[in-house]
Amino acid sequence: MLHLLLLSVLGIAQAENEARPLRPTTHPADLALSTGAVENFQRLYCDPETVVSKLKPSTAAEGTGHLYIRNEYTGWVDITVGEERIGRLQPLTTAVIHGVAAGTYSVSIAVERMQYTDTVLIDTISEDLIATPGNARSAVAIEKEFRKPGLEDNRVFTTGKLAPYTLATAIPSTEAENTEE
Repeated sequence: MLHLLLLSVLGIAQAENEARPLRPTTHPADLALSTGAVENFQRLYCDPETVVSKLKPSTAAEGTGHLYIRNEYTGWVDITVGEERIGRLQPLTTAVIHGVAAGTYSVSIAVERMQYTDTVLIDTISEDLIATPGNARSAVAIEKEFRKPGLEDNRVFTTGKLAPYTLATAIPSTEAENTEE
């Protein structure tokens, strides 16, 4: 009887909203992460009130936008935008700098203790998305219509392409070819 009741409750819970995944869509909000103009950094090396005006894009566009920086590494990284050292990101986290001049920015991502720095060009976007996992703002993931950002990622990676390679194989000969008498 208990099993039947449990199955019926689980069936109702799953049928309620099939569009949402059955696992959590974000981590719990981390109150230690920065908020405001420079969002989701664990540690800031700059003044968040003045850094936005100091940042200059490599290629400018009209208007303002949001600069989303993703730490795709499993280690802590230090972020530098242009010549401005911004702050430290925890592993697998997206940070945002709001209200910057629209365009393309050169962003250096230095992985802690690895002596490795990756420099990427990142375009600003006009839409203000929720960065997850993140600070208290990420709590909107509990809303019914929430869709996790970043799943529409369509970047083309210029490295790591596999070169096609085939092994030479012997062509089997037939009996008629071997007998030339």
